[in-house]
Amino acid sequence: MKDDQSMIEVDSKFKSCPGPIIDLSEAVKNAKKGQIIRLIATDPASPSDVKEWTAQVGHKVLKISEEKGVYEIDIEVG
Repeated sequence: MKDDQSMIEVDSKFKSCPGPIIDLSEAVKNAKKGQIIRLIATDPASPSDVKEWTAQVGHKVLKISEEKGVYEIDIEVG
């Protein structure tokens, strides 16, 4: 990640599908190519939803982690 680009954090906790994807797509609109967006979500479908969405729109999933039912999903804007 370049120094001039900070990570964008998107808090979608306690939203069910399609809430996290809508929040993520809104964040992408304001991001630069190569910027990292971290989606924080509690919906168990979020990891698979994000993988499917990024494949369709050309972004890249960098990392998916889960702790105590909270998912952190990092994507790189393509």
